[in-house]
Amino acid sequence: MKKLYSLTASQDVVRLQCKYTLFKRVVNIISSVKTKKHLDFKLLEKSFNLLVERNDCLRIRFVKYKGQLKQYFEEKVDYYNVPILEFKTENEQEKFLDKLRKKAIKYQKGVVIEPYFIKTFDGKNMILFKVCHLILDMYGLNMIYKDFLEIYKSLSEDKPLPKKLEDFEKVVIKEEENNRKEDTYKKDLEFFKNILDSNEEPYYAGIQPQDEPIWKKQMKKGKRAMKMFFIQNDTLGYEHKIDREILQKVEKFATDNKMSLPNIYFYAMALCSAKINNFKNILPLQLCNCRGNALDKNTAGTKVQSVGTYLNIDYDKTFMESIEEFNKYNFTLFRHLSFPDQDFEMLLHKTYGSSMLETYYHLTFSFIPFVMPKDFEFNIYSNKKCALPCYIGLMYDFENGSALVNYDVQTKIISENDVATFHKRYMKLLNEIAENPNIKIKELNI
Repeated sequence: MKKLYSLTASQDVVRLQCKYTLFKRVVNIISSVKTKKHLDFKLLEKSFNLLVERNDCLRIRFVKYKGQLKQYFEEKVDYYNVPILEFKTENEQEKFLDKLRKKAIKYQKGVVIEPYFIKTFDGKNMILFKVCHLILDMYGLNMIYKDFLEIYKSLSEDKPLPKKLEDFEKVVIKEEENNRKEDTYKKDLEFFKNILDSNEEPYYAGIQPQDEPIWKKQMKKGKRAMKMFFIQNDTLGYEHKIDREILQKVEKFATDNKMSLPNIYFYAMALCSAKINNFKNILPLQLCNCRGNALDKNTAGTKVQSVGTYLNIDYDKTFMESIEEFNKYNFTLFRHLSFPDQDFEMLLHKTYGSSMLETYYHLTFSFIPFVMPKDFEFNIYSNKKCALPCYIGLMYDFENGSALVNYDVQTKIISENDVATFHKRYMKLLNEIAENPNIKIKELNI
């Protein structure tokens, strides 16, 4: 019998999302890389099968055992005959993508990745993966694309294959061992309980000001939280760039002050939403890649963890004072990422006496470091359904010096114009703090 493992904490969050929604597509991650360069699709197929052979996370299988969802790793899987598609029009291509996103990947039936090779309507070559979030997060997906393209390059140039990534099974085993430590759970519980007990109930602070009708209705009832619509809410995704000039200023500020770049981008985004709503106490959500050692960093697979980040913003302090405090706070916070997400949710609602059908999370932020080969463009596609109001992914390409902000927002409460307006404000705030980090928070003009 195959060795069965429990789901990791990261995987269990995805499982819970599926359990409590009618829309099982939330388990899908659909993404692609495109290029104008010629690609040999037959050689790509061979490369893909080598990719599966080399990365055990793509060979994970799930089974129900004694009422629990368990996983095991197949030694070998059947050869993938990758579908090759060609689209003549943009409408035809979009119809395919829409159909693809609506069907949940059948991870309990042995399907964890669906590959497609596509000739796009505008003459590009596309490699598209639909994967199960239980096996890959965005960090891991980047590693899979990178490994895949390097395998293809090696085969096409008749050179040795690149160095193999670490096995994800090692990560799963390590986490199972850590989960047996009860003292860790008690310390995590005490840490978060102290934060919530010592601070007042936070406000939902949308990326749009308080004049949104649905939020006005909440405010009239004296509510601080927003009604939770679960995952049955329609969403749309919008992409915006960070101006290269601003990008370089923020990078210089981070380097000069030896600060974490993801922390700066996240804190500035949370601060922007707080400023436009004139709130002090807010609770944005961070999605952290949880890769703190060499094994984790060199392994694909799902390791992402979410953490509610309680922020008490002092408008009389300078940005420099605030970001220094936040860096210290975040460092401490990251030591408690093993605390189960659902347990924090329960603690949050118990502390403030709020309904489990309401959320304080106004935005969910993820910093995604991407390295794409020259002439390749990465795209992520919205599932058009999500649980929380606003998912924001900052895709950062260190190698090419570019950054893209992907906003996936609930259409019921956030419009395309709201997103565009917020992004302009965010750009203005980033520019102001990079040029004058000693400006007081209350003096930031966005």
